[in-house]
Amino acid sequence: MAINLMPASVIALGLPLLLFLSGGTSEPLNYVLLFVSIIAMSVFFSVHTLVLYYLLQPYNIQMETKNAAYGILNGLTYFVCYFAMGKELPTLAFGLGVSAFCIVYVAAALLLVYRFAPKTFRLRP
Repeated sequence: MAINLMPASVIALGLPLLLFLSGGTSEPLNYVLLFVSIIAMSVFFSVHTLVLYYLLQPYNIQMETKNAAYGILNGLTYFVCYFAMGKELPTLAFGLGVSAFCIVYVAAALLLVYRFAPKTFRLRP
């Protein structure tokens, strides 16, 4: 997660700064929400990948994907993100929605991995 957090931090710091320098917004909360939502999305994608890995154990010893559910869930995640790019939402709604979703997802992921990973984590033939 720390590897993904480095570029996300640069973007999370740079984008609000760029917004400010370009005339920005009159609502100071938008700068904070922009920063928080970028960090939250970075954490989400890091955690999501790990959750799928620990719960579905998609790879075999040759690093070939052997679990169709892994591909489907990964594809569905990116489809939803791609679909959401076309939507215009107020910054407040987007920032709060993304942040809340990420907090709930990470909490649920921690519980699921803690409970089920010892049973599902195995080397596939």
